[in-house]
Amino acid sequence: MEKTFSFETTGFDFAFINHVKSIRIDKKLSGDQLSLKMGVAKSFVSNVESYTQRHKYSTRHISLLAKAFGFKNISELMDFPTPEHDRIKVTVKQVYNESGTKVMESEVVGIEEL
Repeated sequence: MEKTFSFETTGFDFAFINHVKSIRIDKKLSGDQLSLKMGVAKSFVSNVESYTQRHKYSTRHISLLAKAFGFKNISELMDFPTPEHDRIKVTVKQVYNESGTKVMESEVVGIEEL
């Protein structure tokens, strides 16, 4: 079963979450492992990375992330392109298991400026 939905966010939040996720994957850390290294709730990073949750990183989390990744400077964490748009609408397609209870795959199928 597939479902498509949209949500609004800022270009910065969306880009930063994806940037942190790519660093996490490169460093072979699970969401739970990164959460524990940051000293936050075990499920925090997974919630931030989920398209169905509204959790975001705050300014407090920037230094926690930099330390957890072993960066000496916050600027190393923030080394990603400036987002093109301030407010965006993200459209996501999710594929569920046969019973429709678990998301098996999520894919961003559209991003538009608001």
